[in-house]
Amino acid sequence: MTSPDERTDPHEVRIAELRARRRARMRWLAIRGGLLVVAMAVLLLAALYWLLTTIGGRDLLLAQVVARLPAEATLSWREAEGPVAGPMTLRDVRFEMDGLVFTAERVTLDPEIQPLIGRTLRLDALQLERATLELPQSDEPFELPQWPELLPEIEPPLALEADDVRIDGLTVTRAGEALIEVRRLRGGLRARPGALSVERLEVDSDRGRFGVHGDYLPRDDYRTDLVATAVLPAPAGRTPPRIGVVAHGDLAKMDVGIAGAVPGPLRATLTLQGRDTPRWRLHADARALDPALLAGEAPSETPLAATLSVDGVGGAMAVEGEFRQGELSARILPSKLRLENQVIEAEPLLLELFDGRISARGRADFSDPTDGADERGRIRFAINARGLRWGGATAEEPQAQAISADADLGIAGTLQAWAAIGSATLARDGEQARVRLDGRGDAERMRLETFEVSMPTGTLDIDGEVAWVPEPGWDLRATLAGFDPGYFLADWRGAVDGRLASTGTLGDAGVQATVDIEDLGGRLRERALDGNGRLRIDGEAYEGELALSLGGSRIEARGRLADTLEVDARFEPLRLADLLPDAAGTLQGTLALRGARNAPDVNAELDGSGLSWGDYRADSLSVRGRLPWRGSGGELALRAAGLQTGLELDSVRIDARGAVEALALDANAQGGIGTLTLSGQADKRGGSWQGRLATLRLAPARGADWQLQQAVAFGWDGRNGRLERGCIGASVGGALCVEADWPRRGASIDGDGLPLSLVESYLPERADGRPWFLRGEIAIDARLRPAGNAWEGEVRVSSASGGARFRRRGEREPLNYRDLRLDARFDPRRIEATLGSVINEDGRLDARLNTGWDDYSPLDGALSFNIDELVWLELFSPDIVEPSGLLEGRIALTGTRGDPRLGGQARLSAFSTEVPALGLLLHDGDVRLIAQGDGSARIEGSIGSGNGDAGGGDLRVDGVLGWTDGGPPLELRVHGENVLVSDTRDLHAVASPDVRVRIAAGEPITASGTVTVPSARIELEHLEGGVSASDDVVVLDPADPEDGGASPLDLDIGIVLGDDVRLNGFGLKGRLGGQMRVRARPGREMLANGTLNVGGRYKAYGQDLTIKRGSLGWSNNPVSDPLLDIRATRQIGDVTAGVDIGGRVSAPSVEVWSDPATTQSDALAYLTLGRPLSNTSSAESEQLTAANAALAAGGSVLASQLGSKIGLDDAGAMESRTLGSVFGFGKRLSPRLYVGYGVSLVGSGTVLTLKYLLGLGFDVEIESSTEENRASLNWRKEK
Repeated sequence: MTSPDERTDPHEVRIAELRARRRARMRWLAIRGGLLVVAMAVLLLAALYWLLTTIGGRDLLLAQVVARLPAEATLSWREAEGPVAGPMTLRDVRFEMDGLVFTAERVTLDPEIQPLIGRTLRLDALQLERATLELPQSDEPFELPQWPELLPEIEPPLALEADDVRIDGLTVTRAGEALIEVRRLRGGLRARPGALSVERLEVDSDRGRFGVHGDYLPRDDYRTDLVATAVLPAPAGRTPPRIGVVAHGDLAKMDVGIAGAVPGPLRATLTLQGRDTPRWRLHADARALDPALLAGEAPSETPLAATLSVDGVGGAMAVEGEFRQGELSARILPSKLRLENQVIEAEPLLLELFDGRISARGRADFSDPTDGADERGRIRFAINARGLRWGGATAEEPQAQAISADADLGIAGTLQAWAAIGSATLARDGEQARVRLDGRGDAERMRLETFEVSMPTGTLDIDGEVAWVPEPGWDLRATLAGFDPGYFLADWRGAVDGRLASTGTLGDAGVQATVDIEDLGGRLRERALDGNGRLRIDGEAYEGELALSLGGSRIEARGRLADTLEVDARFEPLRLADLLPDAAGTLQGTLALRGARNAPDVNAELDGSGLSWGDYRADSLSVRGRLPWRGSGGELALRAAGLQTGLELDSVRIDARGAVEALALDANAQGGIGTLTLSGQADKRGGSWQGRLATLRLAPARGADWQLQQAVAFGWDGRNGRLERGCIGASVGGALCVEADWPRRGASIDGDGLPLSLVESYLPERADGRPWFLRGEIAIDARLRPAGNAWEGEVRVSSASGGARFRRRGEREPLNYRDLRLDARFDPRRIEATLGSVINEDGRLDARLNTGWDDYSPLDGALSFNIDELVWLELFSPDIVEPSGLLEGRIALTGTRGDPRLGGQARLSAFSTEVPALGLLLHDGDVRLIAQGDGSARIEGSIGSGNGDAGGGDLRVDGVLGWTDGGPPLELRVHGENVLVSDTRDLHAVASPDVRVRIAAGEPITASGTVTVPSARIELEHLEGGVSASDDVVVLDPADPEDGGASPLDLDIGIVLGDDVRLNGFGLKGRLGGQMRVRARPGREMLANGTLNVGGRYKAYGQDLTIKRGSLGWSNNPVSDPLLDIRATRQIGDVTAGVDIGGRVSAPSVEVWSDPATTQSDALAYLTLGRPLSNTSSAESEQLTAANAALAAGGSVLASQLGSKIGLDDAGAMESRTLGSVFGFGKRLSPRLYVGYGVSLVGSGTVLTLKYLLGLGFDVEIESSTEENRASLNWRKEK
């Protein structure tokens, strides 16, 4: 039997052996291959390590980068530092490609190697220093924006991540012109195809400071979430424009918001919805937009106010807006525009301007005309204007006529060949002028085929060319034959003849031009005209001559203005009214300038009189003499009187002797503000000026005089100035000293021991009319230094203590302070100030302010105070005595200087004071000022009113203080119930007021509402009367005749009298009721409407009269002249006697009557004595005499009014001890002597009265009458 091993096939064995050997070989090959791979990997890693971390590897890689650049690109550097793995620094780098040139003194890279495997360049740091980037000129044709193609794409060749980008100095230019100079850039960015992320990128450049943060993803439907800010540069003293932009959304819906200050508030919103044909809306509102400031140019004095609203679908849009700048305003009426496929269409565009309307219809196709379509590249527009008006009557020229115009203009063709055809009609005073235009042009220039103006007086023809490529230029000729410029400039009517020709260009070298005027003649502004002239301009050099005769003026001038001056002018004479419509006066003489442009010799013989132009005026002016720039022997005298140049001066005298470089000067100026006198000398030695101010005296019209204490030397070498320390002393003590070394150390001003009394004359008048009396001294320390083209500095004012008194030698100081300190710092952009002081021993006042120089500067301020001594309020209100309480608060100021906002709060608590004139004690006063969210402040408070024994109701105050939305600064409502308003022996009154008060700067104070008087008691016998001035009192004119005193009042108050208003005195016991409304407007007499009723009983001469009817009525007539309707009666048996008083107070009528009827004498006897005249006794006759005096009371009122007008102290019904009732007059001849004369009201007697004041309360009185003589010695003591 055979075993299994013996049955095995040798072939199979062989195969197995081969397989085993193969497996062994494979294991060996695998091991060897692994070893080889490891070796190669090690070699590769070593190579990479060498390339990335060694200098040789760096140089090899950089060489390969240069070798693989496109053929038109070059990259070079002067020196390399560090390995490629970073940080690697290249110095003096230069890269050029396709017109783009980049250079940098230093480029530092710190990359991460691993991200490069995923085609991402990640830089831990990217730094550039002093780099430049020259951009190539774009040769792409102009294209109108399209949505969403106008959004930028992000397609970097390699994904870039840089967490720390630092650029210090980068200038971007195009065609040699700087576009932006980046001084500093910091931030991070990540850019990959279709995505951009910016991390807090901040740029400081000459164009402003910019910041960007957010994401922009074009690949994700243009999803955007970006915030950008910009602070643009502004001149010194101007607030920099600030703009912020927020964009959020994608093509389905995107919102863009813009806000800022430019320099006024700017708000704009843009909303887009839809991808292919989006619906969008734009709204913009700018209250004060200055385009010049945004462009980096000099700011405009009249910013632009604009609103714009646009609603669109795709490229079709509806536009509406309004624009205002100064006196010019324009409106875009609802208009239709379309901007699609490189085509602009107006369907139409309507503009309201100059009181008329302008409409534009047409289309402009900016697509490539070589595409073959008929309309491509063609322009076709029609512009029509109707009803335009300008000029017309003004306050200065009420007879001026307006000019109206209608015009039509058509433009058609292509950019390479177009035509402009137009016509216009101008109308004035029923006459017309017609304008025709025919111009043909291309992309470089326009040829005027026809420009003709025809009018009743003649024509104007202009022909020539106007070019704009390669630079602006012109070649024009004009022929005038009776041309009337008054159709274009209303003040310049005439019929002018002549020929004008001008050629020129405006290029990099400036203006190169010629102007020739020949055979000028005709009439201009109703004055004969004749003249010729020529002018040549070559950059900064001017040469020309002029011979002009206009009206009574003759002017001859010729000269050259270049590096040297050679100018001669003769005025024989020059009447300013001939040349300028709003000017006047005559100037006659000669003027010659010779020498270097910046150092001319002056020779003048000029005299002027009655000169005025706009706000400038000189009643007389004289400049005579010769003053060379160098040498000696010159004398030049200037005299002027009645000068107004922003500062009104009565006279000016300036005498200059020697030469400008060896000058002796004396000057004097006098005016309403005071007198200034100075003298000094200046000499130029080499390139430096040396001089000395010998005298300086300033005598203001108010306040102390100032005088230079000693001569002061000064110098200037063209770059640096020097002023030795000099001091001016005040006549009341103290001095101010100035020293300068400019610009190295700047200037300093200091003053010690300056008394506060220096400012007494400049403080506003106290409420009681008395002067201020101030105690204390202040010290001033100020520094001023140059900062670029502006200044910066600081000011410190301090005072150890001070106060204000009621009297100069009074011991009481209602207001005092100590440790006063004011610190202020300023630079071209900002003003910062702090103030601190202790007030009235333990009170405190602190203030802080941070702002800029113009009205648009942000305002950041704070005021805090805590004062528990309020006696100082008596300085501002003489009617209150011993005020007390606590005044505390913290007020914040925000907004801008032109639109300030209030914050914080203030409170006056526990306030009390006496008002002796009204017999009142005000108590428990509590008034709060609370800031509101809109920047204004709410006022609320109350105060109790009483007499010390019994209290009345509370008077409440509510209102608003602020300057927002054009509202008034202060609006108050004063109201209360049963408020005690007076408690004196002559008047006790309780009122319930409800009055609104409005106070605004430059406007009258308005008060309106109702005052209800539920109860009052009026003691007529205690009412005070007026006392006229004696003859020894001199009445002076007001110190400031133009000062109208307090603000004018616009009053509209209703007065309602209740049932408990009583009158008592002189025998009258009555009641007063009714209501009236008082209306007063500034500059007009106070008027009234309504009726007041009087009732009660009148007891006089031993009898009682009943007032049956009594009323005072007003019907929109003066409040001082009501209509009277009064009847008083007495019943005696069957006889009723009475008196009727009617008419107006200014002319009353009095009638005494009886029923049954009797004579007026008997009626008067019945009224006063109760029986007829025939039954009266002698004593009763005396009573009747007194009654006659009462009947003459109406005449007495008139007599007293008349007497006051003619200077009498007394006039009317008076009482005499010898004759009883008399009608007379009296006059105080001196403070001690009084003389009077009277005529008896009953009979024919007369009386002479003499009174003489002896002193110590004693006086002698002597009466001499036709009846008897009396003398008396009197003594009076007032308590």
